[in-house]
Amino acid sequence: MKIRRKKKKVVFFFIQTTKVSNYQFLLHLLFLIKMKRLLLLLVLFILAVSAFPQKTLLIEKMGRSTRYFYHTGDYLKLRVSKQDTLLKGKLWSIRDSVISVEELRPFDVRLTEIGSVYKRFYFPKKIGKYLVYGSAGIFTIIVINHLLNNEPVFSPDLFIISGSMLGGGLICLSLSQKRCKIGYRWKIKVLDISVN
Repeated sequence: MKIRRKKKKVVFFFIQTTKVSNYQFLLHLLFLIKMKRLLLLLVLFILAVSAFPQKTLLIEKMGRSTRYFYHTGDYLKLRVSKQDTLLKGKLWSIRDSVISVEELRPFDVRLTEIGSVYKRFYFPKKIGKYLVYGSAGIFTIIVINHLLNNEPVFSPDLFIISGSMLGGGLICLSLSQKRCKIGYRWKIKVLDISVN
């Protein structure tokens, strides 16, 4: 009989612990339901914030599929036609007919006053800088080599090698930006959507 009592106590203890865990399970379930509501509210809030349109500055070539998009915070270089000034800086804000470019302080520029926009290309600029630095390095290495060997300092190979690298670097640097003259071929527009 003692063995049976022990079994009953064990069974009773098991039922008692499952009741406690069921209660805890219900508490966790209610907590998760509240968290689902909170997460749903958070997701809806994030979607509502992202639904506000961000304006985009579009520069396109008429008759072609060439388009350049600028957003707030992008680097922009443009020439204002009435004052004939060159503005470089970050695009501060985009409105319907006015953009603000920040150099030291934001300057408001009307879209009708923009004469040309300069588009930067990063890869040719990077290659051009490497070639110019490389030509200076090779120039100094060849000059030091000629001085150590008691040869004439300026030889034809010095100018051919370092000069060709310098010329290639300058050509790449000149191709690193493109002038888009606003007028008949290039148009500038403000879009009410965010285009990446």
